[in-house]
Amino acid sequence: MEPTASFIDAMNAQPANLQLALETVSRDLDAAALPGWGADESVAIVAMGASLNSAHVPVAALAEKGRPATAVIASDVADGLAVVRADHAIVVSESGRSPEPLAAAGALPEGSRIGITNFPDQPIREATDVVLGLGGFPDSPVYTSGYTATILAYALLLDRVGALDTGAEAARLPGRAADALRDYASIAETVGAVLAQATSIDVVGRGASLAAAAELSLMVREGLRTPSSAFETYQYLHGPMEVLSADDVLVLFGDGRETSIPSSVLDAGVRVVLVTAAAAADVPSSGHPGLTVVTVPAGLGHFERSIVETVIGQLAIASAIGHRPYPLEEFLYHQDDTKLPVRAA
Repeated sequence: MEPTASFIDAMNAQPANLQLALETVSRDLDAAALPGWGADESVAIVAMGASLNSAHVPVAALAEKGRPATAVIASDVADGLAVVRADHAIVVSESGRSPEPLAAAGALPEGSRIGITNFPDQPIREATDVVLGLGGFPDSPVYTSGYTATILAYALLLDRVGALDTGAEAARLPGRAADALRDYASIAETVGAVLAQATSIDVVGRGASLAAAAELSLMVREGLRTPSSAFETYQYLHGPMEVLSADDVLVLFGDGRETSIPSSVLDAGVRVVLVTAAAAADVPSSGHPGLTVVTVPAGLGHFERSIVETVIGQLAIASAIGHRPYPLEEFLYHQDDTKLPVRAA
Protein backbone atom coordinates (compact mmCIF):
# COMPACT_ATOMS: atom_id res chain seq x y z
CA MET A 1 0.00 0.00 0.00
CA GLU A 2 1.06 3.59 -0.51
CA PRO A 3 2.40 5.26 2.64
CA THR A 4 -0.12 7.55 4.32
CA ALA A 5 0.10 10.15 7.07
CA SER A 6 -2.28 12.14 9.19
CA PHE A 7 -3.29 15.56 7.89
CA ILE A 8 -1.32 17.33 10.62
CA ASP A 9 1.81 15.26 10.08
CA ALA A 10 1.72 15.61 6.30
CA MET A 11 1.04 19.34 6.56
CA ASN A 12 3.99 19.88 8.88
CA ALA A 13 6.24 17.67 6.75
CA GLN A 14 5.79 19.91 3.71
CA PRO A 15 9.12 21.76 3.96
CA ALA A 16 11.00 18.44 3.92
CA ASN A 17 8.71 16.90 1.31
CA LEU A 18 9.00 19.93 -0.94
CA GLN A 19 12.78 19.75 -0.66
CA LEU A 20 12.61 16.08 -1.62
CA ALA A 21 10.37 16.94 -4.58
CA LEU A 22 12.78 19.67 -5.64
CA GLU A 23 15.57 17.11 -5.79
CA THR A 24 13.64 14.25 -7.41
CA VAL A 25 11.88 16.36 -10.05
CA SER A 26 15.19 18.04 -10.93
CA ARG A 27 16.82 14.64 -11.27
CA ASP A 28 14.02 13.35 -13.50
CA LEU A 29 14.20 16.48 -15.65
CA ASP A 30 17.94 15.96 -16.06
CA ALA A 31 17.30 12.39 -17.23
CA ALA A 32 14.46 13.41 -19.57
CA ALA A 33 16.48 16.14 -21.34
CA LEU A 34 13.27 17.73 -22.64
CA PRO A 35 13.65 20.10 -25.59
CA GLY A 36 12.78 23.76 -25.11
CA TRP A 37 9.30 24.96 -25.95
CA GLY A 38 8.72 27.58 -28.61
CA ALA A 39 7.16 30.89 -27.66
CA ASP A 40 3.84 29.98 -29.30
CA GLU A 41 3.65 26.37 -28.11
CA SER A 42 0.66 25.59 -25.92
CA VAL A 43 0.17 23.30 -22.94
CA ALA A 44 -2.84 21.59 -21.41
CA ILE A 45 -2.88 20.33 -17.82
CA VAL A 46 -5.08 17.25 -17.54
CA ALA A 47 -6.12 16.15 -14.05
CA MET A 48 -8.88 15.49 -11.53
CA GLY A 49 -9.74 16.74 -8.04
CA ALA A 50 -7.02 18.51 -6.08
CA SER A 51 -4.56 18.06 -8.94
CA LEU A 52 -6.89 20.00 -11.23
CA ASN A 53 -7.11 22.76 -8.63
CA SER A 54 -3.33 23.12 -8.68
CA ALA A 55 -3.39 23.79 -12.42
CA HIS A 56 -4.70 27.32 -11.92
CA VAL A 57 -1.21 28.37 -10.82
CA PRO A 58 0.77 27.50 -13.97
CA VAL A 59 -2.10 28.56 -16.23
CA ALA A 60 -2.10 32.04 -14.66
CA ALA A 61 1.69 32.29 -14.67
CA LEU A 62 1.87 31.30 -18.33
CA ALA A 63 -0.97 33.65 -19.28
CA GLU A 64 0.90 36.55 -17.69
CA LYS A 65 3.71 35.87 -20.17
CA GLY A 66 1.31 35.57 -23.11
CA ARG A 67 1.71 31.81 -23.35
CA PRO A 68 -1.34 29.66 -24.17
CA ALA A 69 -2.30 27.23 -21.42
CA THR A 70 -5.45 25.58 -20.19
CA ALA A 71 -6.61 23.13 -17.52
CA VAL A 72 -8.90 20.30 -18.59
CA ILE A 73 -10.95 17.79 -16.60
CA ALA A 74 -9.36 14.43 -17.37
CA SER A 75 -12.65 12.50 -17.50
CA ASP A 76 -13.91 14.90 -20.20
CA VAL A 77 -10.86 14.14 -22.32
CA ALA A 78 -11.16 10.40 -21.69
CA ASP A 79 -14.85 10.36 -22.64
CA GLY A 80 -14.56 12.62 -25.68
CA LEU A 81 -16.34 15.57 -24.06
CA ALA A 82 -13.24 17.74 -24.46
CA VAL A 83 -10.58 17.70 -27.17
CA VAL A 84 -7.00 18.74 -26.39
CA ARG A 85 -5.07 20.28 -29.27
CA ALA A 86 -2.13 21.55 -27.22
CA ASP A 87 1.50 21.01 -28.19
CA HIS A 88 2.22 19.61 -24.75
CA ALA A 89 0.14 17.90 -22.07
CA ILE A 90 0.92 17.66 -18.37
CA VAL A 91 -0.94 14.67 -16.96
CA VAL A 92 -1.19 14.85 -13.16
CA SER A 93 -2.05 12.03 -10.78
CA GLU A 94 -0.59 12.17 -7.29
CA SER A 95 -1.14 8.45 -6.82
CA GLY A 96 -0.19 7.53 -10.37
CA ARG A 97 -3.32 5.36 -10.38
CA SER A 98 -6.22 7.70 -11.10
CA PRO A 99 -8.06 6.08 -14.00
CA GLU A 100 -9.36 9.28 -15.61
CA PRO A 101 -5.97 10.96 -16.22
CA LEU A 102 -4.55 7.64 -17.38
CA ALA A 103 -7.42 7.16 -19.84
CA ALA A 104 -7.11 10.77 -20.98
CA ALA A 105 -3.42 10.23 -21.68
CA GLY A 106 -4.43 7.54 -24.15
CA ALA A 107 -6.32 10.17 -26.16
CA LEU A 108 -3.27 12.46 -26.35
CA PRO A 109 -0.51 12.24 -28.97
CA GLU A 110 2.52 10.18 -28.05
CA GLY A 111 5.55 12.33 -27.39
CA SER A 112 3.52 15.18 -25.88
CA ARG A 113 2.65 13.69 -22.46
CA ILE A 114 4.55 14.61 -19.30
CA GLY A 115 3.35 12.94 -16.12
CA ILE A 116 3.61 14.34 -12.60
CA THR A 117 3.10 11.89 -9.75
CA ASN A 118 4.27 10.98 -6.28
CA PHE A 119 4.60 7.33 -7.34
CA PRO A 120 6.22 7.03 -10.78
CA ASP A 121 6.35 3.22 -10.62
CA GLN A 122 2.55 3.10 -10.92
CA PRO A 123 0.56 2.90 -14.21
CA ILE A 124 1.16 6.56 -15.08
CA ARG A 125 4.61 5.51 -16.31
CA GLU A 126 3.14 3.54 -19.21
CA ALA A 127 0.48 6.16 -19.93
CA THR A 128 2.92 9.05 -20.44
CA ASP A 129 6.17 9.67 -22.27
CA VAL A 130 8.12 11.29 -19.42
CA VAL A 131 7.37 10.94 -15.71
CA LEU A 132 8.43 13.40 -13.02
CA GLY A 133 8.35 11.85 -9.55
CA LEU A 134 7.68 13.92 -6.44
CA GLY A 135 9.55 11.61 -4.09
CA GLY A 136 7.14 8.94 -2.84
CA PHE A 137 6.54 10.61 0.54
CA PRO A 138 3.56 9.72 2.76
CA ASP A 139 0.58 12.01 2.19
CA SER A 140 -2.73 12.50 3.94
CA PRO A 141 -6.09 11.33 2.53
CA VAL A 142 -7.04 15.02 2.25
CA TYR A 143 -3.98 15.88 0.13
CA THR A 144 -1.41 18.24 1.59
CA SER A 145 2.21 17.60 0.59
CA GLY A 146 1.32 16.05 -2.76
CA TYR A 147 -0.70 19.11 -3.71
CA THR A 148 2.00 21.65 -2.91
CA ALA A 149 4.73 19.45 -4.39
CA THR A 150 2.79 19.36 -7.66
CA ILE A 151 2.89 23.17 -7.75
CA LEU A 152 6.64 23.01 -7.23
CA ALA A 153 6.95 20.49 -10.07
CA TYR A 154 5.15 22.84 -12.46
CA ALA A 155 7.61 25.61 -11.64
CA LEU A 156 10.63 23.38 -12.23
CA LEU A 157 9.26 21.89 -15.43
CA LEU A 158 8.22 25.18 -17.00
CA ASP A 159 11.57 26.71 -16.12
CA ARG A 160 13.47 23.78 -17.64
CA VAL A 161 11.66 23.98 -21.00
CA GLY A 162 12.05 27.77 -21.14
CA ALA A 163 8.38 28.62 -20.79
CA LEU A 164 8.89 30.53 -17.52
CA ASP A 165 11.80 31.80 -15.47
CA THR A 166 10.79 30.06 -12.25
CA GLY A 167 13.72 27.87 -11.25
CA ALA A 168 14.85 30.19 -8.45
CA GLU A 169 11.26 30.57 -7.27
CA ALA A 170 10.88 26.78 -7.13
CA ALA A 171 14.01 26.53 -4.97
CA ARG A 172 12.44 28.93 -2.45
CA LEU A 173 9.21 26.96 -2.04
CA PRO A 174 10.35 24.62 0.78
CA GLY A 175 11.39 27.67 2.79
CA ARG A 176 8.16 29.48 1.99
CA ALA A 177 6.18 26.51 3.31
CA ALA A 178 8.24 26.45 6.51
CA ASP A 179 7.76 30.18 7.03
CA ALA A 180 4.01 29.95 6.42
CA LEU A 181 3.58 27.06 8.85
CA ARG A 182 5.29 29.16 11.52
CA ASP A 183 3.95 32.62 10.72
CA TYR A 184 0.25 31.80 10.27
CA ALA A 185 -0.29 29.19 12.99
CA SER A 186 -1.80 31.75 15.39
CA ILE A 187 -4.21 33.52 13.06
CA ALA A 188 -5.22 30.17 11.58
CA GLU A 189 -6.73 29.33 14.96
CA THR A 190 -9.02 32.35 14.55
CA VAL A 191 -9.89 31.44 10.96
CA GLY A 192 -10.48 27.82 11.91
CA ALA A 193 -12.97 28.82 14.59
CA VAL A 194 -14.83 30.95 12.03
CA LEU A 195 -14.97 28.09 9.52
CA ALA A 196 -16.14 25.60 12.15
CA GLN A 197 -19.22 27.74 12.90
CA ALA A 198 -20.38 28.01 9.29
CA THR A 199 -23.36 26.30 7.73
CA SER A 200 -21.74 26.72 4.32
CA ILE A 201 -18.53 28.29 3.05
CA ASP A 202 -17.92 30.10 -0.24
CA VAL A 203 -14.29 30.49 -1.31
CA VAL A 204 -13.35 33.04 -3.96
CA GLY A 205 -10.22 33.99 -5.89
CA ARG A 206 -8.92 34.54 -9.39
CA GLY A 207 -5.84 33.76 -11.43
CA ALA A 208 -3.26 31.80 -9.46
CA SER A 209 -5.20 32.44 -6.24
CA LEU A 210 -8.12 30.45 -7.61
CA ALA A 211 -5.96 27.39 -6.92
CA ALA A 212 -5.91 28.05 -3.17
CA ALA A 213 -9.61 28.93 -3.22
CA ALA A 214 -10.59 25.73 -4.99
CA GLU A 215 -8.33 23.63 -2.81
CA LEU A 216 -9.62 25.13 0.44
CA SER A 217 -13.19 24.53 -0.70
CA LEU A 218 -12.33 20.88 -1.43
CA MET A 219 -10.67 20.48 1.98
CA VAL A 220 -13.76 21.97 3.64
CA ARG A 221 -15.98 19.43 1.90
CA GLU A 222 -13.67 16.44 2.39
CA GLY A 223 -12.42 17.23 5.87
CA LEU A 224 -15.03 19.35 7.63
CA ARG A 225 -18.03 17.84 5.82
CA THR A 226 -19.42 21.34 5.33
CA PRO A 227 -21.05 22.45 2.06
CA SER A 228 -18.62 24.63 0.14
CA SER A 229 -18.06 25.97 -3.36
CA ALA A 230 -15.22 27.82 -5.04
CA PHE A 231 -15.70 30.64 -7.54
CA GLU A 232 -13.65 32.94 -9.74
CA THR A 233 -13.99 36.41 -8.28
CA TYR A 234 -15.98 38.19 -10.97
CA GLN A 235 -18.07 35.11 -11.71
CA TYR A 236 -19.05 35.13 -8.03
CA LEU A 237 -20.52 38.61 -8.36
CA HIS A 238 -22.87 37.46 -11.11
CA GLY A 239 -25.35 35.67 -8.87
CA PRO A 240 -23.67 32.98 -6.73
CA MET A 241 -23.15 35.30 -3.75
CA GLU A 242 -26.89 35.89 -3.38
CA VAL A 243 -27.32 32.86 -1.10
CA LEU A 244 -25.03 34.26 1.62
CA SER A 245 -26.58 34.67 5.05
CA ALA A 246 -25.41 35.19 8.61
CA ASP A 247 -24.94 31.42 8.91
CA ASP A 248 -22.33 31.40 6.14
CA VAL A 249 -18.67 32.28 5.79
CA LEU A 250 -17.00 33.88 2.78
CA VAL A 251 -13.26 33.38 2.24
CA LEU A 252 -11.53 35.61 -0.31
CA PHE A 253 -8.02 35.31 -1.76
CA GLY A 254 -6.69 38.36 -3.60
CA ASP A 255 -5.66 42.00 -3.68
CA GLY A 256 -8.07 43.48 -6.22
CA ARG A 257 -11.86 43.31 -6.32
CA GLU A 258 -11.65 40.81 -3.47
CA THR A 259 -10.81 43.63 -1.05
CA SER A 260 -14.11 45.46 -1.59
CA ILE A 261 -16.46 42.47 -1.67
CA PRO A 262 -16.61 42.23 2.16
CA SER A 263 -18.26 45.66 2.35
CA SER A 264 -21.37 44.34 0.62
CA VAL A 265 -21.96 41.37 2.95
CA LEU A 266 -20.54 42.13 6.41
CA ASP A 267 -23.50 44.17 7.60
CA ALA A 268 -25.77 41.24 6.72
CA GLY A 269 -23.94 39.22 9.36
CA VAL A 270 -21.76 37.19 6.99
CA ARG A 271 -18.36 36.38 8.50
CA VAL A 272 -15.55 37.11 6.03
CA VAL A 273 -11.92 36.01 5.86
CA LEU A 274 -9.71 37.98 3.46
CA VAL A 275 -6.28 36.62 2.55
CA THR A 276 -4.47 39.49 0.86
CA ALA A 277 -1.27 41.43 0.33
CA ALA A 278 -3.24 44.68 0.21
CA ALA A 279 -2.61 47.31 2.88
CA ALA A 280 -5.34 47.91 5.46
CA ALA A 281 -5.99 51.32 3.91
CA ASP A 282 -6.93 49.58 0.66
CA VAL A 283 -9.55 47.36 2.34
CA PRO A 284 -12.71 49.50 2.72
CA SER A 285 -14.13 47.36 5.53
CA SER A 286 -10.87 47.08 7.47
CA GLY A 287 -11.61 47.02 11.20
CA HIS A 288 -15.11 45.57 10.88
CA PRO A 289 -15.66 42.99 13.64
CA GLY A 290 -16.93 40.43 11.14
CA LEU A 291 -13.79 40.60 8.99
CA THR A 292 -10.62 38.63 9.61
CA VAL A 293 -7.69 39.77 7.46
CA VAL A 294 -4.75 37.44 6.87
CA THR A 295 -1.86 39.39 5.37
CA VAL A 296 0.56 37.71 2.97
CA PRO A 297 3.82 39.28 1.74
CA ALA A 298 3.59 41.53 -1.30
CA GLY A 299 5.58 40.78 -4.42
CA LEU A 300 5.58 37.00 -4.28
CA GLY A 301 5.69 35.02 -7.51
CA HIS A 302 2.62 33.02 -8.50
CA PHE A 303 4.05 29.73 -7.24
CA GLU A 304 5.34 31.15 -3.95
CA ARG A 305 2.09 32.91 -3.19
CA SER A 306 0.09 29.81 -3.96
CA ILE A 307 2.14 27.79 -1.49
CA VAL A 308 1.62 30.44 1.21
CA GLU A 309 -2.13 30.69 0.52
CA THR A 310 -2.51 26.92 0.49
CA VAL A 311 -0.67 26.47 3.79
CA ILE A 312 -2.90 29.13 5.37
CA GLY A 313 -5.93 27.12 4.25
CA GLN A 314 -4.43 23.89 5.56
CA LEU A 315 -3.69 25.43 8.96
CA ALA A 316 -7.25 26.75 9.16
CA ILE A 317 -8.68 23.32 8.36
CA ALA A 318 -6.40 21.70 10.96
CA SER A 319 -7.76 24.16 13.53
CA ALA A 320 -11.39 23.83 12.47
CA ILE A 321 -11.41 20.04 12.77
CA GLY A 322 -10.79 20.46 16.48
CA HIS A 323 -14.41 21.59 16.69
CA ARG A 324 -15.65 18.36 15.07
CA PRO A 325 -16.18 14.92 16.69
CA TYR A 326 -14.41 13.08 13.84
CA PRO A 327 -10.93 13.15 12.27
CA LEU A 328 -9.95 14.66 8.94
CA GLU A 329 -8.71 11.28 7.77
CA GLU A 330 -12.11 9.56 8.04
CA PHE A 331 -14.14 9.69 4.82
CA LEU A 332 -17.82 8.73 4.89
CA TYR A 333 -18.13 7.55 1.31
CA HIS A 334 -15.72 5.31 -0.54
CA GLN A 335 -15.69 4.81 -4.30
CA ASP A 336 -14.00 1.73 -5.74
CA ASP A 337 -13.28 3.23 -9.15
CA THR A 338 -11.28 6.40 -8.38
CA LYS A 339 -7.97 4.51 -8.14
CA LEU A 340 -6.54 1.49 -9.88
CA PRO A 341 -5.03 -1.22 -7.65
CA VAL A 342 -1.59 -0.48 -6.26
CA ARG A 343 1.11 -2.06 -8.38
CA ALA A 344 3.66 -4.01 -6.33
CA ALA A 345 7.21 -2.68 -6.52
